[in-house]
Amino acid sequence: MSEDKHRSADADLWTRILARIAEIVSPGCFDTWFRPLAFAGREGSTLLLNVPNETFRKWLLDTYSEPLRQAVTQIAGPHFEVRILTDNAAERSHSRNACEQTGNGTSVPLPVVRASALHAPAQPQTWLVEQLWTNGAVGVIGGSPKSGKSWLALDMAVSIASGTQCLGAFPVHASGPVLLYAAEDSAAALRARLETLSRIRQLDFASLDVRVITAESLRLDRIEDQDRLKATVFVHHPVLLVLDPLVRVHAIDENVAGQVAALLGYLRTLQRKTGVAVALIHHLRKNPSPSGGAGYSLRGSSDLYAWLDSFLCLRKHHDQLTLSAEHRSAQGAGPFPLELAQPSGDTGAHLRLVSTDRAEAGPKEDALPGRILQRLSGATEPITVEALRNGLQVRNQRVVAALRQLLSQGAIQRLPRGYVLAAQSSLPLMKHS
Repeated sequence: MSEDKHRSADADLWTRILARIAEIVSPGCFDTWFRPLAFAGREGSTLLLNVPNETFRKWLLDTYSEPLRQAVTQIAGPHFEVRILTDNAAERSHSRNACEQTGNGTSVPLPVVRASALHAPAQPQTWLVEQLWTNGAVGVIGGSPKSGKSWLALDMAVSIASGTQCLGAFPVHASGPVLLYAAEDSAAALRARLETLSRIRQLDFASLDVRVITAESLRLDRIEDQDRLKATVFVHHPVLLVLDPLVRVHAIDENVAGQVAALLGYLRTLQRKTGVAVALIHHLRKNPSPSGGAGYSLRGSSDLYAWLDSFLCLRKHHDQLTLSAEHRSAQGAGPFPLELAQPSGDTGAHLRLVSTDRAEAGPKEDALPGRILQRLSGATEPITVEALRNGLQVRNQRVVAALRQLLSQGAIQRLPRGYVLAAQSSLPLMKHS
């Protein structure tokens, strides 16, 4: 029998063993632990199988060695056994075989296939979230601090997990589990946000398939954490992986291209091996270049912009927040006007689109003076500039300018302890106890 026929027979043997395993274990167990096994060859009566990493290998052997042994014995016979290899071990074995076949003890040929043998996608380009994220894309949700990046990521996560429209307007084309690592939000705050988004969509929160990584830390510049994340993705099969924020999942220098490229290369490989889309939450530069594209405003090395397939950019101009989308293989979209809706009744704060009519009408006039008047109207004592700035989450310069405008209009009055409405200045004020 020729070598090719031997390989074909061995591969067919493993296919029959795999089919027997599918009859023994549950569908979920089979999809999680046995479908990822790759047949790597045969050495005598030993079948070589390849798994993603050492963590996966240990768990498989510790938990599911019995159904594996049972299926091998029933299909191949009691004299057959299985050896489980990790990626690196399989590569070393393949390298030895290639060296022997070429007669060269040092050089291993690069893998080559005909162009017609490359994977053909079902469609030239498909959306995960229409206009916002392409299917299987790696990318970034970027913006300045407090611009709503995490809000947008959670909205997209809930939409993909439930199959509902993102921001109530952008259809989801591939729904399924979402895996989320939120390094800066407490568990309680994260749950509250997700519950709000579920309530708005009239979803059963208990059934929402958003899965949260609860590890205290995740360092993707470390091999062991890379392997753990990879194993987690293989176990849960998410459609989308959200890492929020990027700066909290590494300790590299973001401005050193080589270090950034290594980290991004890992994430690209993870996407290619598993099909999971990856969304990184990241900051824009403090002083972005007005002449460059939005992607060049991302903080750190330009390798990040070169790496991404989809990019969602949140920007604020005066009080108006906008969302724009860029894609490697699709037309960009936006800007779309957004706002952070404040809590009302049993619904918490959430990001939402501003209607077309409202977007066309504003923001021609700065809304900050009105927001300051609203704050002062509900106060029982003078409010300082610092308190207004922190409460309204705007820059000190804008608060001062708005206060000057209101003073010139006679709408407010400045007292030694802060600002009050003009109508309140003659009334007794509460004192600190």
